[in-house]
Amino acid sequence: MRIVNVDSKIIKELRSSGISQEMRSLESMDWLVLADLNEEIIGAAGVGGLFNVEMVQTRKDYQGKGVGGLVQASAIEEAKKRGYSYITGLVDINNKQSLKLNHGLGFKTIFRIHYAKNITQDIIILVFKPQGKIVEMFLRVFNTKVGMAVLACCLKISKFTLPKIISYNEKKIPNPDIKHMIGNFEKIQKNPIP
Repeated sequence: MRIVNVDSKIIKELRSSGISQEMRSLESMDWLVLADLNEEIIGAAGVGGLFNVEMVQTRKDYQGKGVGGLVQASAIEEAKKRGYSYITGLVDINNKQSLKLNHGLGFKTIFRIHYAKNITQDIIILVFKPQGKIVEMFLRVFNTKVGMAVLACCLKISKFTLPKIISYNEKKIPNPDIKHMIGNFEKIQKNPIP
């Protein structure tokens, strides 16, 4: 494992390994934990953006072999060393393996967003320090129907600035669907276990 700050050299490595084809947002992280095998990146986890969003990706041919869990656990430890008070993440609710791993590492689901017809994600948080509790309380506002309505409108208005806030760097920014978000609102109970 190696820990690197993201720069043009690392972005080139991510691209040549093919790992950032699956998740270009890795290129927008502030720093990464990289798992290498035979001088190729096989897994990466990093943190970036205003809300310290953690992203994790394993190369397809290494998925299900524990690489993602190793880089994610290493990224959590690195975030603690760097003095972060919390990290957050977005998890596709259909990715049961990722949901289970995140909860096993101590993440809590704060709220669920039905961003668009085929995009539903849980917003998760892992708090390290008391200041992180304040962010957790703030994010819990979106676990109400009124909070979700406000978030939906903000997402629609800020569609083009949102990627900078959460370090989202994918080729096509999904179009937020306000009606879908509000109409499919689900209140998340504290600490649901998948």
